Amino acid sequence: MKAITDAELQAYLASRMQGWSDVSVSNLHRLPLGASRETFRFDLSYTDSAGRHEDRLILRRDPPASNVDSDRQHEFNAYRAIHSHGIPVPRMILLEEDPAYFDGAISLAEDLRGYHNSEYQLQQPEWAGRLPHIAQEMWSCMGRLAAVPVDRLDLGFMVPSTPETTAMQELDYWEATLDRNDVGPEPITRAAIRWLRRNPPPPAQKLAMVHGDFRAGNFLYDDSGTLIAVLDWEMAHIGDPLEDLAWSMARVFSFGKDDRRSGIAPREDAIRIWEKASGLIADPDALHWWELMMCIKGQGIWNSCAHVWSSGTNRDVIHAYAAWWLRNAQDRATLELMGHL
Repeated sequence: MKAITDAELQAYLASRMQGWSDVSVSNLHRLPLGASRETFRFDLSYTDSAGRHEDRLILRRDPPASNVDSDRQHEFNAYRAIHSHGIPVPRMILLEEDPAYFDGAISLAEDLRGYHNSEYQLQQPEWAGRLPHIAQEMWSCMGRLAAVPVDRLDLGFMVPSTPETTAMQELDYWEATLDRNDVGPEPITRAAIRWLRRNPPPPAQKLAMVHGDFRAGNFLYDDSGTLIAVLDWEMAHIGDPLEDLAWSMARVFSFGKDDRRSGIAPREDAIRIWEKASGLIADPDALHWWELMMCIKGQGIWNSCAHVWSSGTNRDVIHAYAAWWLRNAQDRATLELMGHL
């Protein structure tokens, strides 16, 4: 994809934003994070009827091939849907779906600088005393998201679902993703899929707006560990809120290489905090089904990384990393949940 320059972005915004004058873009640079989208940071200044403004913004661009089947419009609308409903998120500013301008659709959002989002930083000894607070912040926020009534949200852009159909809907989607991005035999994953189909979970207690990737690394936090904003809503969908809880506790995200889920807290603590905040019950059998289902989802994503890397459609090194390391880790997590490790 072509490089985005200060001058190109400046000219675009000057023509795109009515009422703006003296537009200036500076310090545009790509951030080294994320496998599904390209993320840039820049400084913006402009004048409108209210005077001169100095803003710090984030630009996200869709690449030609990604490990996630989503786009700028979906994530942009997901942010806007949950904004002002008790879940802190950055404010969305602009969506440009025409790829002619920058070789891919882009979105602009406020940049909440000065905060942390590294999941690996939390493994440093100096952060150990703050982990209980971070656990409370993370899983309480996830629980509050689960509690938001979906009929209060504008989710018409999402695929409809019901409490009875959402589990198999997700399984069908991620099995199709595996089929579409086949990079070789997956005997462990296919065995898990057969088990999931033979042992469907009960209907969801309620439908929720599921974030889809709620874990350490996808939220901003301050020096005390207080959660500032939840990021990366590109996989958001209508579904069973147990899905977010299960994904956050996945073994592949146990960054401390121990039993702390998301590298933050033991599994039982995560469940307890989530249940209190959501007002829901994490039924052990249903949660087990979703934890195994998240192994299928994970392997679908990692295989997508392998496919775009091996096909040459996206050569970002993070895709090679996922294809090499995370696929093996996901198999081990699947075997553990199935009682074979």
